[in-house]
Amino acid sequence: MYWVMMSERYSEHELSLDGTPPLIERHDWRFDLGLEQPASLPVIDVPVSIRPDEHLTDNIPAYGCRGLLINGRVRAVFEGLRLGNVQYYRARLVDRETGQVLAPFWIANIVGRSACVDHDLSDMDYYPDGDIRFIDRLALTPMADEEGPRIFRMAEFLPAMLANDAVKDAIVEQRITGFSFYRPEDFSL
Repeated sequence: MYWVMMSERYSEHELSLDGTPPLIERHDWRFDLGLEQPASLPVIDVPVSIRPDEHLTDNIPAYGCRGLLINGRVRAVFEGLRLGNVQYYRARLVDRETGQVLAPFWIANIVGRSACVDHDLSDMDYYPDGDIRFIDRLALTPMADEEGPRIFRMAEFLPAMLANDAVKDAIVEQRITGFSFYRPEDFSL
C-alpha cells in the first residue's frame, strides 16, 4: 500500500521554516519536482530563528528549501532501506542573530514522480490551468508496491510524496518526527 507522506508539525513548539535559503534562491535549485539535480552542490546554509519554546524535529517542514530538510536519523533510515532515488545535499541550520551553526542537516531530493491520481474517483478542486487546488478525497490508480519505487512525488501535486509500507513502517518504528502519513482516501488539503 502507498501512503501520502507530508512534512508537517505536530505542535506549535516544533520548528517550521518559511523563506528560501539565499543559495537555493540565487541558483533556483529545485528539490521538490521529483527531478534529479547536480550530483554535488556546496553546503547550503539555512537561516533560522528558534524561539525558546521551539525544538527541532528530524524532518523540519521548510517549504522554501524545496525539498526535505532532514537530520542524520532520517538519512540513516532512508539509507538502511537502500532507497536508490534520494539525493542528499549538506545543509547547516545557522542562527540568524549569532551566526552559530545549530545543527547539521541535509536537503533530501526525492527523485521520481508518477501520475497516479484517479481523477474520476477523487474529489478535488482545480485551478483554471488544471493544477490541483484542494483535495477533499484522494484516490490513486491501482499500483503494486513491487512495481513502483518505494518513495516518490505525486506528479499531479508535487508537495505530496507517496511512500510504501516499508518506508512508513521504518519511519514510525524509529520514531522519526516531522512526517505525517495518510491513507490516500483520508488525505485532504
